[in-house]
Amino acid sequence: LILKKNSHKVDGSFCPTSNQIDVCRNNIFLCSLQAFKRLHFNPEAKLDDVFVDEDENAEGAVDEGGPTREYLRLLMRAIHESNIFEGHEKTRQLCLDTQALQTKLYTIVGEMIAVCVVHGGVGPHFERLFQQICGLPTPPTMVDEVGDHTFREQLIKIKEAMTAQEANSAIAEAADSVSIIGVLRHVSNLEEKDSIVQSAVDQFVERLRALNLLDELRRNPAIFYNIMFVNEERPLQTKDLCILFEVDFSVQGSNRRAIENMTICFWSDWLIDIE
Repeated sequence: LILKKNSHKVDGSFCPTSNQIDVCRNNIFLCSLQAFKRLHFNPEAKLDDVFVDEDENAEGAVDEGGPTREYLRLLMRAIHESNIFEGHEKTRQLCLDTQALQTKLYTIVGEMIAVCVVHGGVGPHFERLFQQICGLPTPPTMVDEVGDHTFREQLIKIKEAMTAQEANSAIAEAADSVSIIGVLRHVSNLEEKDSIVQSAVDQFVERLRALNLLDELRRNPAIFYNIMFVNEERPLQTKDLCILFEVDFSVQGSNRRAIENMTICFWSDWLIDIE
């Protein structure tokens, strides 16, 4: 019901040219960046998703949600694999990427996730990130969760500082990293040093305000925890296997294409039977 209420903010009758997303399946993330960075891209308007094959022929435009939901599912998978997240698949979290901070990539990805959730009901399933966004207690980040070796060692020195002098010395060594995330400063007591470890969350959260998603997350964390932001163990389904493979069809109208079409039908029927 909450998602349905938020989805009403999307004007399904209005699809501006700036909301056209030309999608190449082998580079979903880059194609999406081009669209979301447009000056007049409107997250509250309908998306026009056009899947393009290698010959630049449109495979099909937006209909009543099929291509759009497929696109958003592929986009969320690409977000999972992007360089601004690190860690195990089920506990992915934001990591420090200096170029991403400089180019505001965190804010764009935040908006992408908001669009995926509200337009298509596709959630990111990042538990630690969900807890950070909602202001919930998070377990301490373990050393091995920080992907960059140099930055990991710098953070360890800051956190293990026993005096303000040691903390300032460690911060100075990490100046290149922490200055980029806007937290380079002199500390006068040990309590202040803990804030140095906070990185790109604020920048990321900024665009989650799109479509009112951030407010709903913080008002209803228990609901969103289960349905959108935490991986659930569930049985493998036919649709899960179907989206794993992309068919390289022969030319439409050829004898081989007719055989391939029947093969796909048999494959789908078999998956349904064993499910």
